[in-house]
Amino acid sequence: MAKIKWPKLPSYLIPLFNSAHIYLCRSKDEWVQAHQVIGVDHSGLEFSNGLCRHFNNDSTGENIYLIGVFDNSLATLVHECAHATFYCCSDVGVTTKPCDSNETYCYLLDRMFSHFLPYIKQD
Repeated sequence: MAKIKWPKLPSYLIPLFNSAHIYLCRSKDEWVQAHQVIGVDHSGLEFSNGLCRHFNNDSTGENIYLIGVFDNSLATLVHECAHATFYCCSDVGVTTKPCDSNETYCYLLDRMFSHFLPYIKQD
């Protein structure tokens, strides 16, 4: 059986901490393929417009965030980027509280969304 290859996905390196890569899956097929390479279950796609998952590479210690946007919606993209941004902030010890300015969170969300925006096909 042929080895499953990592799909060609748009990626984004977390700029402030260089602590993780974020990959954008634009279809459920890309999502399934990425999960097969990682070696984890990909169930729960049937009714999903988008998803976000966090993985840690045990051998390198690198965090990997997988964002799935399956409906080409900007709303889904920003929603899933927000999940990834919460993960990223938490992983490096940046807290997010409603009473704080949360500038790290806001700028990271802005940069991530802006980076992936051109990859979403608008009808």
